[in-house]
Amino acid sequence: MKMEVNSVEIKALRELSDWPRASLAQLPTPMHRLKNFAEHLGGLDLWIKRDDLTGLAGGGNKTRKLEFLIGDAISKKHDVLVTVGAIQSNHTRQTAAAAAKLGMRCALMHAGWTEDSGPFYREAGNILYSKLMGAELYEDTVKRPIEDETPLDDLVQHLKDKGDNPYLIPGGASDHPLGGLGYVVCAAEIVEQAAAEGKQFDYVVHCTGSSGTQAGLVAGFSALNVKTKVIGIPDDDETEIKKKRVRRIANDTLELLGKSPVITESDIEIVVGDTGDYGISDKDTFETIKLFASTEGLIADPVYEGKAVRGLRQLVKENRFEKGSKVLLMHLGGEPATHGYANKYGEIKLKNIPSLK
Repeated sequence: MKMEVNSVEIKALRELSDWPRASLAQLPTPMHRLKNFAEHLGGLDLWIKRDDLTGLAGGGNKTRKLEFLIGDAISKKHDVLVTVGAIQSNHTRQTAAAAAKLGMRCALMHAGWTEDSGPFYREAGNILYSKLMGAELYEDTVKRPIEDETPLDDLVQHLKDKGDNPYLIPGGASDHPLGGLGYVVCAAEIVEQAAAEGKQFDYVVHCTGSSGTQAGLVAGFSALNVKTKVIGIPDDDETEIKKKRVRRIANDTLELLGKSPVITESDIEIVVGDTGDYGISDKDTFETIKLFASTEGLIADPVYEGKAVRGLRQLVKENRFEKGSKVLLMHLGGEPATHGYANKYGEIKLKNIPSLK
């Protein structure tokens, strides 16, 4: 039997028609069961939401957010999109793709937030995609913590000095007045898709970094009065800055939607899986990536999704989920970055057929 949902509220949150919105994503993204991987976790009722299939080159979660930020940029007559990320940033690559699709210019600042992983880091993956899609590529060589987006101001001023009218998009398209709206839409999708399967998810697990994804999901479920718990697995070992930012963006988003800001600290859960710094993963994460690929035919990158899947395994081992819980893993994209870390997976060995020697 299908669960009852308020179709009017669902439709309103999926459309969010009060805000300009660029048409970028192919929605709704698919959702399906992860039967094989779940067996390795002890039989968990595990599903996956495929936001790696949002539509632009390489896919990923930033596309949902960019629909609203770029919609705002277009409505205000800006002519160049400006944002920041690491060399293997999924966000910068998706911004480049969005700009190409919409016929806009794009300037990307690549910050020194992490060390190069190896010989392919600057030649393949996201940075190659961004080059192919025509983005203007800049680099800040100063080593900085991931929260430091200082170089963006210099790039914006540089473009203004040339006569451009740049639109500033923060890293991850999250800490922005509209940064939570994309995943409010996703929360409504999840509720609708789950209801069609006759269920409601008890937990949503995903990688959390710049905070807009987690904040949007929390705000969306709250707006729909759905008791699904969102657990973020960070892309590094930091939790406190992220918790405060998720709560702030979630409450700001609810206010934007005309709802009361009701998200408290206890509503925000972030659990570290891999204690490595941003862009650095340990042996267990790489082993989890291989297990996930070999059981489900899906690729999780070592910067984001690999840490999320590894964190999910840890949560299961720690009995975080009550018996019978229904869990949804968000795949937020990141596959192109795998190529930048190709040297981390060991040598590829090809076998010979004896008769061909």
